[in-house]
Amino acid sequence: MNKDLGNTIITSNTVDSGNLTISKNGIDIPTQQFDRSIIVKDKHFYFLRAGKFRKYTLQSNGLKEIAQLAMQDQHIENINWLDRDTLLLFTSDNKTNRRLWVSKITVNDFKINQQQEVKLPSASADFKILSVGFGTIHQQRLLIGYTFNKVINETDFTTIDTMYIATLDKTTLQLENIQKDTRSSYPGGVNTVQSYSLHDENGNFYFMSCPGIALGNSPSKPTAIFRIDSNSTHINPAYFLNLTAKTHNHAYGMWYLGNNQAIVRSERRDRYTDFSDHHSTYQFEYYVVDLISQTTTKLNLPFDKGTRKESVLVENGKAYITIDDAKDQHQVWVYDIKSKNIQVGLILDQATDFIVRIDRLH
Repeated sequence: MNKDLGNTIITSNTVDSGNLTISKNGIDIPTQQFDRSIIVKDKHFYFLRAGKFRKYTLQSNGLKEIAQLAMQDQHIENINWLDRDTLLLFTSDNKTNRRLWVSKITVNDFKINQQQEVKLPSASADFKILSVGFGTIHQQRLLIGYTFNKVINETDFTTIDTMYIATLDKTTLQLENIQKDTRSSYPGGVNTVQSYSLHDENGNFYFMSCPGIALGNSPSKPTAIFRIDSNSTHINPAYFLNLTAKTHNHAYGMWYLGNNQAIVRSERRDRYTDFSDHHSTYQFEYYVVDLISQTTTKLNLPFDKGTRKESVLVENGKAYITIDDAKDQHQVWVYDIKSKNIQVGLILDQATDFIVRIDRLH
């Protein structure tokens, strides 16, 4: 996102170093084709807008649409790549925000192979809006983490005080059971915007809850990390990594580093007023979390701005962290996971406002 309110995609063969200028190195993208929830995978971009799920390639003059699928009056709640060619898409309706569909799409030939509405029972007459925080295949089952919200007024909403995990047959999508957990609220989040869950090397599944004002808006509940063990489909009742107790703040975003370590992105309550300036205040810190010892270590990085961003890319033993800091610098910081060394990598010019995503294109 640029200071002139436009959107630009910049590609580079390296983010370890260098300087790039938006006007010279970027490709401008019209707002109707792009927002921060665009999906990037294997040289293609995917985006749901105006009743169609669309597939694009990146050209020198912008995104070129090459295929589309009808998805009338729906929006994306979550995605999961089953393999390089198969996308599991979780969508809700735009009218009630209550109905949930699961679609299995082969992206090479761009066909819907399976599409089914999943009916999840209401939790409360007051909390009618469904929010899906994750959908994953685990123990040969489809697990869907979700919660329910209610609107307070035109600019405010809150979340019910319970997390729900639905277990479905991964082939038929038939509902088998529903778990409840009241230790926190709002499991995960819209993962096309930001990552909130992971599988480790041993097959354990971890997810973050996000009850802070930027997602669940139930701040009396703690931000926490939960675990579903590799040999189970149920939340481990003995595992509870309370991030709020450790950082005294809420967090949004979790990215796996490997070897039981993850990076989380945490707000600073003392640096913003309310939700109106939450996105524009330089307040976000990054922590490395040990998922086994449940310890946190703050990384020596400038405060970042932007409420929810896909700001971390992990590969080849490094975490690339994009930060828009108070000096109006827009940089990729390179964290070497083994040595713990941090240095500045790629730098973008000051026409940048927010780096909203960092993705591997291919």
